[in-house]
Amino acid sequence: MNNLKKIYTLLRIYNFNLFAGGKRVFLFRIKNPQVFLSPKSYIHFDFEKQLTIGTNSAINAWTTIIIANDTRNPVAADSSLRIGENTYIGEYNNIRAGGGKIEIGSNCSISQHISIIASNHNIKKGSNIQDQLWSMENNFVIIKDDVWIGANCVILPGVTIEKGAVVGAGSVVTKNIPEYAVVCGNPAKIIKYRS
Repeated sequence: MNNLKKIYTLLRIYNFNLFAGGKRVFLFRIKNPQVFLSPKSYIHFDFEKQLTIGTNSAINAWTTIIIANDTRNPVAADSSLRIGENTYIGEYNNIRAGGGKIEIGSNCSISQHISIIASNHNIKKGSNIQDQLWSMENNFVIIKDDVWIGANCVILPGVTIEKGAVVGAGSVVTKNIPEYAVVCGNPAKIIKYRS
């Protein structure tokens, strides 16, 4: 009876679109009813262990999440996305953990139209870029707790955004951001600190 109540509650939450997103996303929703994944978001992962989302976190409509391993490169076989508790991820975001790891802390606010990219392709001369493996250098993004990322930002590989930082709308983050810094621009630069 408890399982039936749980499934009925999930069906109500998802407006009976619980099955949207395929079998893996459906099973993730059943096992993690305290997480909201919009049925209008697209989430791709190969293995359940690649995706961890904390209690009361939400991924909203039209956000695309890809957690993919490059099968040609066994070294790149541990791509993952970890999201803490009470973190809000808004609409139309692009989160790509292919070839690397992305960690987003607890109590974060990720606005809209944001790209977070874990890895780059290699760009060696003499071979098509799209045929080259992902780079294993700086193939991560770490966003610590209590971070706010404004709309239309790009977070590039190899970056750590420390606790309490604010990334202003339209910024391109190419370097680490210290605790409680407020940054803006392309490339993002510190304009002040939270007080």
